[in-house]
Amino acid sequence: MRSDEIVTVNKKCTINIQEEKTDETYGIRKNIRTIIRRTSDLVSSGELPNEIGPLTYSNLITDDITEYFKSDTTISAKLSTLCNQLKSKGIIMKKITRRKQRLYLFKLGPTLQTITWKNETKTISLDSIKDIRIGEMASNYREEYGIEEQFSGLWLTLIYNISKNKLKTLHLLARDAVEFNAFFNCIYGLVKSRRELMESISVPNNEQFANIHWHHTVSERKEDENNDTLSFEDVRRLCEKFHIYCSSAYLLKFFKLADVNHNSLLNFQEFQTFVKLLKQRQEISTIWTGLTEGKLKMDLQMFTEFLTNVQGESSTDMQIQDLFIEFSMANKGEYLTEEGFTKYLNSQPYLIELKEDYSKPLNHYFIASSHNTYLLGKQIAETPSVEGYIQVLQQGCRCVEIDIWDGDDGPVVCHGFLTPSIPLRNVLGAIRKYAFITSSYPLIISLELNCDKMNQKLASMVIKDTLGHMLYVDHGDSLSLPSPQELRHKIIIKAKKTKIRLGSRSPFSSSPIETTSSISSSYDSEFDSSSNAANPGVATINTETLKRRNSSSSITRIRRIGLKHNIKIIADVLEISGIHGIKFRDFSLPESKTCTHCFSINEKKFDSIRLDNSLNLSLDKHNRRYLMRIYPHALRYKSTNFNPIKFWSLGSQMVATNWQTNDLGQQINLAMFQFSNQRNTIFHSGYVLKPLALLSTVSKEKHIPALYEKLNKLTPLKKVIIKILSAQLLPNSKEVKNTTNKEENFGSSVLMEYISNDDLLDLHIVKNGIRTSTGEVRTIQCKENGFNPIWDSELQMLIRHLDFAFIRFTVIANGIPLATSCLKLSYLRRGYRHIPLYSMEGEQYIFSKLFIYTTIT
Repeated sequence: MRSDEIVTVNKKCTINIQEEKTDETYGIRKNIRTIIRRTSDLVSSGELPNEIGPLTYSNLITDDITEYFKSDTTISAKLSTLCNQLKSKGIIMKKITRRKQRLYLFKLGPTLQTITWKNETKTISLDSIKDIRIGEMASNYREEYGIEEQFSGLWLTLIYNISKNKLKTLHLLARDAVEFNAFFNCIYGLVKSRRELMESISVPNNEQFANIHWHHTVSERKEDENNDTLSFEDVRRLCEKFHIYCSSAYLLKFFKLADVNHNSLLNFQEFQTFVKLLKQRQEISTIWTGLTEGKLKMDLQMFTEFLTNVQGESSTDMQIQDLFIEFSMANKGEYLTEEGFTKYLNSQPYLIELKEDYSKPLNHYFIASSHNTYLLGKQIAETPSVEGYIQVLQQGCRCVEIDIWDGDDGPVVCHGFLTPSIPLRNVLGAIRKYAFITSSYPLIISLELNCDKMNQKLASMVIKDTLGHMLYVDHGDSLSLPSPQELRHKIIIKAKKTKIRLGSRSPFSSSPIETTSSISSSYDSEFDSSSNAANPGVATINTETLKRRNSSSSITRIRRIGLKHNIKIIADVLEISGIHGIKFRDFSLPESKTCTHCFSINEKKFDSIRLDNSLNLSLDKHNRRYLMRIYPHALRYKSTNFNPIKFWSLGSQMVATNWQTNDLGQQINLAMFQFSNQRNTIFHSGYVLKPLALLSTVSKEKHIPALYEKLNKLTPLKKVIIKILSAQLLPNSKEVKNTTNKEENFGSSVLMEYISNDDLLDLHIVKNGIRTSTGEVRTIQCKENGFNPIWDSELQMLIRHLDFAFIRFTVIANGIPLATSCLKLSYLRRGYRHIPLYSMEGEQYIFSKLFIYTTIT
């Protein structure tokens, strides 16, 4: 490559690269060259698979950026030059926050794994980056901070994790297109390369890892492959660098096996052997031997019997034959080897594909729902962000919440006086853009209106202007709700209404209707009765006071919280509402019989209703015909979650959880709707048809116990067998490493929990485990090996119903949870499956898997 070569990054600008022939530049280029060369085929296709990088959106990778990363002889030099520039000299960029805009020198850390600024006192790990947004995808943020559209090509937003389930954003504005592209392409290239190298480790018998490491660390020359070069310390450091979590003693065992001439150094072929030994799957070898009776080959008939009898697949003969050919191509499609069999097991889905009937009324479905969607953390002092809506919508959430308050310049979204605010228009813009990115089925927006008539008017105008034809309003007198199928690509507004004048011709009538709304979001409703008792003489708040603009909006919100108040909802809001939130008073009142009403009840109120057997039955009966939304209690100020099963089991459709907190409640919620935290792995509708026991309508409450009794008699007991076999590439937790003085003390086990509203009739251990409580089993411990630990544990359970049966696996090392996975038992495919593992914050480990076997008879 010429020293003055021009690297074209986009059509508007170019980067002049002047190579510096320093040892440092050469070292960086050498470390990157073969990695980038290896990824060229993937990038030249113009698509970025979700599983290899942190970028949420594949369409962030524009044609111009793809062009930059196409395969050519100079690509490693281009990236290495960019990395060297960012590492040694840095790039000055403007950091944008709500309060200020300041220039900082941003640099790449010495290990090429961090971004630093503010004299290197501030850092971001490249591994913590969840998304990189530029151009149109970052427009919401740019507009929020008042940056004009002419600078959109220079704006970059990094979204990253800073602690347990807490996202943070870094907004940067480059001085020119040259520096913008240099920064973006360097960060993107490094993250992408690291992810793909990790992927090569996880694939059985994939020799890329050995090849890449040798050629960019030792030598690229063919004649050097026979030289004994790598010491054990070299190999150990390499494993540590790529989070291969094993003790030195465990690694040394394979090192000595690979060291054929026993000189404590490995050549290229010996290093390949070491990697192959490290990646071998003994548990799969055992399965293979049992299936083939010790033979080295599996024919089509044996494969068919395995798929049918063990995996429980109902594939056609043609489908089975196609699979067999796919994984036996190395042998001309004639027979399957253990290697092909292993690849088959690694590639198969672990969840069934739901084939739901979406033709029933909305009240027949459980609907994936979010509480206080605008918050990314706790309920107090957190900064609201449109990112909350983007995150949940791209996972398939179908009911989001917007709390609207008076702002200095119009309606804003916030948690009262507890948080700052963001403009309503920004929130609605994000919803419009992402509403149907994952699911085409209707999205419900639960409005909490805490603003004056002027801002209500503005809010309704913004809603109509922003959502336009997406907005659904039914002006008829239907006796039942429409179905998800009828409402595809529609957005339904749910606005609160506490009084309906009897005799009005329609709940959607634009004629005068006496309506009131009290604050009903999770913290406000708890102040309702207490504030009224404390201020018996204060029933309403002066609306003229609300219109005063000389006081800050947060002061106004504080004043409102301290008073019992009733805010009239104007007709403009009601006219665009398809569902009306009604404050619960009694199941027998007239407003409880309209098909468009929806009771909104917090978890504490729900529990108090259940204490009365008569009301409990009324609750069950009501939810068979009408809608109900449950939300967390005010005291969950840390955004913790309840167990949603008890609300689903009584038919509540919208059980709203704090999606920003990945505790047990949210894990169950995600499992119910087949949600993972990866986009486009499985189509997520956000709607799940209720089980038959909750769909049958009853004329009287007293008939409900007999209904359940009859169903119990008709439902046979089910025997569930679960084998927890092994895991692959467990995360290398620094927290675990710091708890032990000797790495040899490391040992991992798996805790399996059975979670349901149905009693566990029996649970016993077949082998290699102990029962720790009524519904919990823990495997034996596997010492020293976090790369491919084997537990080979088996348990059996006896249960009656699968409607709300969930299992959660938690991998534990030295008493500290490393990874987890929660699944709905009826969704899990039978047989041998690799299931994904997640961090305790809910982020999927791209390469970590748990290998299990299940069957239900």
